[in-house]
Amino acid sequence: MLKINRSKILTLLSAIALLASFNISAKNINQTIDVTSGGDLYLRTDVGRLIIDTHSRDQVILEVEIKGDDADKFEVTQDTSGNKVTILGKMESNKRWGWNRDIKAEFRLTVPEEFNLELHTSGGSIEIEDLKGNVDAHTSGGHIDVGNITGDVELKTSGGSIETKEIHGELDAHTSGGSIRVTMTKQPSKDAELSTSGGSITAYLLDDIEIDIDASTSGGRVRSEFDVDGKIKKQSIRGQINGGGPRLELHTSGGSVSIKKL
Repeated sequence: MLKINRSKILTLLSAIALLASFNISAKNINQTIDVTSGGDLYLRTDVGRLIIDTHSRDQVILEVEIKGDDADKFEVTQDTSGNKVTILGKMESNKRWGWNRDIKAEFRLTVPEEFNLELHTSGGSIEIEDLKGNVDAHTSGGHIDVGNITGDVELKTSGGSIETKEIHGELDAHTSGGSIRVTMTKQPSKDAELSTSGGSITAYLLDDIEIDIDASTSGGRVRSEFDVDGKIKKQSIRGQINGGGPRLELHTSGGSVSIKKL
């Protein structure tokens, strides 16, 4: 009888340990924050992929999924002051820079259609769609994909590619380790500057776009499907397309530059 009880106890302890391990290795956070259209979101996290969508409600919906053996070492906090929402994702100080860190996080936020964003992540990609507001997005370890933004946009990544579509505002994008793809199906109203230290750049532009173009490379060729009124060389093109307009700068140190018609 004693052996049976011991067996049951061991089984129960194993089940408890397994359940505890499961709870530690995965957790979810869900919050709804009341705001007013035109506000600001500031998000900074030590790790995580950021996905930003929009809706017509005056709310910020925060959904965070955290996985990995170190999930319990990762804390997400939220604070609202006036019409500014601040979200922070932090690892415990002794785990922040550890090489053996085992954690994956995904932040999915839905914000009002008119909202300003400042986003920083040290370990993931950033995706933003359908927003009226200014965007400042930085990542140290992933790609950035931004589309249909009415506002000024600044993008920086140290370890991934950048893709932009339909940016109706000033655009400043830089990557140290990837390619850049930019699409303009409408006439831009402000200047755009895109640069990479380690990849190619491809720009897809509407046929009758009116811009000043400044494109150059140190490690490849510059090619244009448009007639350019200006100086055309193997590694640089500077001049006007269709009479000129806002300035489009495309610069790479380690790849080619292609300017294509849609």
